[in-house]
Amino acid sequence: MRTAAIFCLMTMLAAALRGQDADTMILRNDDQKFTILSQIEDPAEAAAFLTIVKTTEPARRYERAQSFLKTYPRSWLLAQAYDAAARSAIDLSQYNEALAAGRASLRLLPENPSLLILLANVEAQKGLAAMAMADASDALEYLDEIERPPNMSQKEWNAIKPQLKASAYFARARGEASKLGTDDAQNALKDLNKAAAWNNNDAETFYLRAIVELRLNKKDEGAADLAFVFNISSALHDKAERILLLLAKPGPLDAFLAGLQARTIDSSLRREPESPLYPGVLAAGYAGPDACRSCHAPEYTAWQKTGMARMLRPYRPENVFGDFSSGSEFEGGLIRMGTAGRPYFEVSNAGRWQRFYVDFTIGAKWQQGYVTRLPDGRLQVLPIEYNAMEKKWINYWKMIDPPGSPRADIADFTKLTAATNYQQNCAICHTSQLKLDSAKASPMEHATFFQPGIDCEMCHGPSAWHARSAAKGKLEHANPVEPPFDFRTAGNREGVQVCAQCHRQSTVREMGEGGEMNYSTKGKFLPATWMRPLDAFSRNAFYKDGRFRETTFIVEAFTRSACYRRGTAQCASCHSPHLDHFESNQTSLKYQNNPNEMCLPCHAQYRDKIAEHSHHAATSEASQCVACHMPKVMNALLFKARSHEIEVPTADLTERFGQQDSPNVCLTCHSEKDALWAKEQLASWRQ
Repeated sequence: MRTAAIFCLMTMLAAALRGQDADTMILRNDDQKFTILSQIEDPAEAAAFLTIVKTTEPARRYERAQSFLKTYPRSWLLAQAYDAAARSAIDLSQYNEALAAGRASLRLLPENPSLLILLANVEAQKGLAAMAMADASDALEYLDEIERPPNMSQKEWNAIKPQLKASAYFARARGEASKLGTDDAQNALKDLNKAAAWNNNDAETFYLRAIVELRLNKKDEGAADLAFVFNISSALHDKAERILLLLAKPGPLDAFLAGLQARTIDSSLRREPESPLYPGVLAAGYAGPDACRSCHAPEYTAWQKTGMARMLRPYRPENVFGDFSSGSEFEGGLIRMGTAGRPYFEVSNAGRWQRFYVDFTIGAKWQQGYVTRLPDGRLQVLPIEYNAMEKKWINYWKMIDPPGSPRADIADFTKLTAATNYQQNCAICHTSQLKLDSAKASPMEHATFFQPGIDCEMCHGPSAWHARSAAKGKLEHANPVEPPFDFRTAGNREGVQVCAQCHRQSTVREMGEGGEMNYSTKGKFLPATWMRPLDAFSRNAFYKDGRFRETTFIVEAFTRSACYRRGTAQCASCHSPHLDHFESNQTSLKYQNNPNEMCLPCHAQYRDKIAEHSHHAATSEASQCVACHMPKVMNALLFKARSHEIEVPTADLTERFGQQDSPNVCLTCHSEKDALWAKEQLASWRQ
């Protein structure tokens, strides 16, 4: 098996650091933090896992991984232990065991490109072409999205990533080459050319490319690749020689080799795909939402009522729904509220009360936070928020952050540190066209924004050029991703990327040359972003079965779904911020009164068989597709929101971890039953 070029990227978990906070901005080159090992309370469990990481001999590592899985079947480290078992099994040529362990690991943590590549090569070797191609394609997509792993330097990642990409293209080509069609061979050759560009010294790549080239009657190219393999590879030398002798007939091999052209490597294939450039659009800049009103009045009016438009608003009495009545207090009087011309908070500071007035409101649906403006222009988020559903004040940061979070400590608020600064922690997703103020000593804390809230141009791109063109009657718009971005015709990857700006917690951002924080002035209107490896986050964000627990990871959840990965679904398939009844439809659902229509256009085979498929009455809530496939298991603002992983219900992990750590949708209604009952029930439906 081909493992030399696949580096073991198991997360190095020896350091005990706290996890990345949820609901906060992540910048490129920030120190990456991770927490899995530090959250293992049993020292013996942590020590047992470390023995796996430190063991280099495959047979012993496989044995120790299997022992760990048996001894600690409910560990947070199962994905990593299964990963180690899979890699060790490949080294031992135990391919069935490798596939089983690898699938178990990916079920818990799918975003693992190096493991996907290894499995894709195993699958290709075993003739599982479709699986190999799917896993290799997923790996390539993750490699383009994921930032360097925790505890790996950028230099190390820059050296490893090209080899991983080459191996992924090779694995996909193996799957394609195993098919018999000419188109399959052409596709295999394209991927092998890319593999060669990313790693020009891999003998296996050039040997397979030679076989495909000969199959496509490209004798000269195939012979050149075989000559390279013949000269550098001891493992493939004899195979290459036998084919070269056949190609050389009736002449001698030496003369044939001497007359061959050099092998070809198209280095341009190694370049990352270039973003489409619209210099005129970006140079014209941003016009603000009022520029859209004249031509798009219904959409503008509907947008104004949405939570996005009202995400941050200057104080107005009618916008406040928190209880600031005299005598209101929180945590035994650590904070007290009142009004004196406008609402205020008083925070105890060493026995003295310090008053902070509400200058802005954050949010307008289920929960509301409050911001005070300091004399130097900094905006500080007051430490507690008001939940409208429960009608009470809460310390939201304390609920979502790992223990020891500085921003969750109310007693520290009067220090007015960066931990509670709005521009640094919140504004990148709650305001539009945010820019560093480089004239200030702390430029991020003094960042300025063009619009409060999320405006039209955050989703559709800069509009000044479009508005001027429309005024002249010129509305050419051939490319849906050119501003104004058209969700109706753009691909699902591009559509989700727009929403992921704010709804993907793991987004890693890089500032623009002019200090642009959440917009661009060159290239695509969307700034380049990456995805921080999920091992870097607190386990509070996950269930033990690997599913996401917090809605701040809603895009990460959705991009795991087959609807996204294998289909065409995007956020705009089901949601729209331009509906005219937002007050009664605060999740902006297109099909609020008939939610099955979100699924049936692609799954039309169930349209007339709802009850047969769901095993519940057709008119019942349990026969709504979302009831079973998008259960309400994600933590939102003191309520449960629907998971967006769009899963097929199972109960085996609930049986392992329990309902609390692996909620099964059947048991949320049938609470008197247990996981074994749910497992048997689901199995009987699939017979």
